[in-house]
Amino acid sequence: MKSNHVLSLFILAFWILFSVPVNAAWYQVEVIVFDLILPDLDGENWYESPGLPDWTDSVDLIREVDEEFASEVNSEIKQTTELKLEQPELIPFLQLGKEKLRLDDIHRILKLSREYRPLAHLAWQHPGQSSRRARAVHLQSFKSLATNEHATLKSENINGIDESAMISDDIYQMLNLDFEGTLRLRSSKFLHIDIDIAYFSEFLSETAETMSEPDSLHHQSTADYVRLQESRKIKLNEIHYFDHPLFGVVLRVSRLKVN
Repeated sequence: MKSNHVLSLFILAFWILFSVPVNAAWYQVEVIVFDLILPDLDGENWYESPGLPDWTDSVDLIREVDEEFASEVNSEIKQTTELKLEQPELIPFLQLGKEKLRLDDIHRILKLSREYRPLAHLAWQHPGQSSRRARAVHLQSFKSLATNEHATLKSENINGIDESAMISDDIYQMLNLDFEGTLRLRSSKFLHIDIDIAYFSEFLSETAETMSEPDSLHHQSTADYVRLQESRKIKLNEIHYFDHPLFGVVLRVSRLKVN
């Protein structure tokens, strides 16, 4: 077994044993993040960056788990506690394939629209947990061909000087990001969603260039990004919309059947 799978196996087994009750409700969380191609701000501008979301304690989605890996998770749990995971395919934060997506119609409408541009469409398995135990999921999306652009910029010499060498990898990552943030599902008597996403808009960059022109009446720089923060009580199987003047999130949470 590959070393990264060994580490993931240990983390998942430990997390399931001590954080997920045997009879916990499981959910499918599905999100679409999109932006506005030509936002109508009616004179609204942002002059201060609002601070980035804190994703230090969040978890990344598991992109792929094969049958062997799922079986090993189940075996590890059984050896430690004599508890058998009845459905080993129920792996916390496992990203689901395209065939499981249920917001395809909305994604298609956004994609064909001249007003909106979908940035990400994904779904994952999420165990229901109380506010005290619930973990936030780390979400991010890079601009198209961002990795190749980053490599190209790193190798370019402009006027004989490698200007990109003076910029850190963290700054390059921010330049290449569409958005980054967290989404947390909390389960008690009701379900609650906490969204905290920073959106790195090209529109802000273009506005900053305009505002810095000598003939401009304004000389105050604009923000590098905007941030959407909201907590909301939600209902199962309903489509929920979280909006900002520059971007938005469509979300749906449904129940996963557990035998």
